[in-house]
Amino acid sequence: MLARVSQLEAFRRWEQDEEQDVDAFRSYIFLNQPSEPMLAGTAFHRCLETIQPGEFSELSADGFTFIIAGDLTLPVCPIREIRAYKRYGDIEVTGQLDAEYGKRVEDHKTTGYFNADKYLEGYQWRFYLDMFDADTFRWNVFPLVPVRGRERTYEVREVHHLEQCRYPGMHEDCMDLAERFRIFASIHLPELNDRTI
Repeated sequence: MLARVSQLEAFRRWEQDEEQDVDAFRSYIFLNQPSEPMLAGTAFHRCLETIQPGEFSELSADGFTFIIAGDLTLPVCPIREIRAYKRYGDIEVTGQLDAEYGKRVEDHKTTGYFNADKYLEGYQWRFYLDMFDADTFRWNVFPLVPVRGRERTYEVREVHHLEQCRYPGMHEDCMDLAERFRIFASIHLPELNDRTI
């Protein structure tokens, strides 16, 4: 079975939500329809994948336009978009980082509002540190502000940086979550035995 880090993190959140049912989680895994903010985030991410060093007042991708605040510096790393695979028991887990600076890996996120806790309590950073043998994980979080009167246009005024470091027992924590997901998937998501997610 091959699972993405994002699915394992979604499963972890699902486990903690007493009101969530199995059918809702199945729908998320197999029928996830992106909202406009999600599509905007994907488009902004595509911009960050391809930009070269320089100053930008505006970027565009996939029909979205992003107006960049004058004093905002966008991250441009020569090592970008690296995918890794690692086996955790009977599951092979895959994830793709956005940038790598030696023993620090980075992930770009977009949001409507900044909430540090939702990133820090998750498992994405733990898996990425473990899979990429890194010491520090950094989020670059960009709040996207819709521009009134302009469809699919957002202003990017700031970036928030958050970091977490590896800790003793982190690999075992990742193994535990992967095993819980494997057990759940073997019962409720039999399709995953025949295909990847």
